[in-house]
Amino acid sequence: MLFVRSCGISTCSVLSQRNGDALKKCPKCCRKQYYLLDNRFRRNTRQWLGKRLCKLQGMSIQTRLSTRINMCMSDWQKQVLELLKNIEDPDLKQNIVELGFVQNLERVAKEDGKYDVRFTLQLTTPACPIKEKFQNDAKEWVSSLLWVRNVEIDLRANEINRAQAGDRPLNKVKHIIAVASCKGGVGKSTVAVNLAFTLTKLGGKVGIMDADIYGPSLPILVQPENKIVQYKDGRIIPLEYENVKLMSFGYINPESAIMRGPMIANMMNQLLTETDWGSLDYLVIDMPPGTGDIQLTICQTVSLDAAVIVTTPQQLSFQDVIKGIQMFGKVSVPCVALVENMAYFEPNDIPDKRYYLFGHGKSQKIANDYGIPFVESFPLDPDLCRWSDNGIPAVLALSESKISQLYQSLASAVVQQIAKNAFGNGKRIPQVFFDSDKCIIVISCNDQQGIAWNENNKVEWSPWELRNACSCASCVDEFTGKRHWKSVDRNVKPLQIQTAGNYAFSVIWSDGHQSLYPFERVMNPKDWSTTTAVKRASTI
Repeated sequence: MLFVRSCGISTCSVLSQRNGDALKKCPKCCRKQYYLLDNRFRRNTRQWLGKRLCKLQGMSIQTRLSTRINMCMSDWQKQVLELLKNIEDPDLKQNIVELGFVQNLERVAKEDGKYDVRFTLQLTTPACPIKEKFQNDAKEWVSSLLWVRNVEIDLRANEINRAQAGDRPLNKVKHIIAVASCKGGVGKSTVAVNLAFTLTKLGGKVGIMDADIYGPSLPILVQPENKIVQYKDGRIIPLEYENVKLMSFGYINPESAIMRGPMIANMMNQLLTETDWGSLDYLVIDMPPGTGDIQLTICQTVSLDAAVIVTTPQQLSFQDVIKGIQMFGKVSVPCVALVENMAYFEPNDIPDKRYYLFGHGKSQKIANDYGIPFVESFPLDPDLCRWSDNGIPAVLALSESKISQLYQSLASAVVQQIAKNAFGNGKRIPQVFFDSDKCIIVISCNDQQGIAWNENNKVEWSPWELRNACSCASCVDEFTGKRHWKSVDRNVKPLQIQTAGNYAFSVIWSDGHQSLYPFERVMNPKDWSTTTAVKRASTI
């Protein structure tokens, strides 16, 4: 009679025949495992196994092993997935099986009785800095199965449609990164350009948008052969250089822009939303200095996934940078990296010597105070300046230099933090909708980070109360903070509800009024003094 023995650890299956006292057994199988497996089956099951395996007595051991009879082994897919659970994403703190990265698992039988295993690793981004490590570790673990001959892994990236989150423009752009600093002249545009081209080197599809209308820098830092901006089917066709899509007002109009604030905001909105970016993994926006109309227009037009803050060691620069960090905090944009640019100088003839020309900065203290996870100091590099003035990004011209390695670290940190926020336990945009049956406006979200939600993670407002809680300039005095009490129709209803970036949503009411509500305020009605006043007024 034939018996099947298996060591559950190495997933080895041995067909052996009892011949008197002689017994062939797998060297990896221990007696304890054998008895556990034997006791697992009832008598009729053991008899069925015996009848089934008796048919194989005339076959060779090699032929027997090539059969698909794995009676005492767990399902092969479970074996593979169990081994892949040993691979953990260092940012999301979960294994790749629980994260749903392993997909399309299949195996193909070969003539020698073994199998080729194939599956897809669906990563968070094609620019994942540890994708090769994931691939190598997965091959190593799955190859440890004795019945596996070869492992084939297809690396892919998750698709994210921003239109599902309420963003109509840029619905084919997965992630949007703002590179900002309230202080001008800190090298922000240089950081934005080299960050974009480094993300491309990591494997992502990238575009860069120069949002500085008054002083565009992109036409100088990147000079493609074709500098003519074309229009097609009502869309602006971006320029392209080394697989990176480019757009700047300087490409369209090289002359100086003499426009007032509202015109600048409208121009910025057109360049951002009417450019045919196509499918991008990352869009890097080079923000202008300050916290004015353009910054607010961008934050309300699209959902920024991350902000990279650029500063220099001078105290004056740090004071302005703090204002920029606070601005992004108010509009719920996470600051994922802080770059202290021009922090030191290293002579070529004495590379180990550093000169802190502007003194030691306070970047690490600011990062600790505001919870920025990544900090890097960049040197004052003459080669970087020379290549930038020639219109060639330094990370392309100096691919093996120290400055290129620093940008590699920056890009990897940004990619990892964005993935952590988007696919882990990061903050998500609440959903807002109008329940016409109950005549209530519902704001809900399953994520509790960043905003003090109530117990059910859901707040319900009547349209009349929410309309009265509007705090725009026409409803609240900007100087005194007192509310202008106006008669509001109790039957008022929302005609349109749309998210405004990450931090708020706008409502167009049936009485013609338009309101903007930050999520943090409407999700905490008990802490909103105006709400109490509204409810008190409703009882009069």
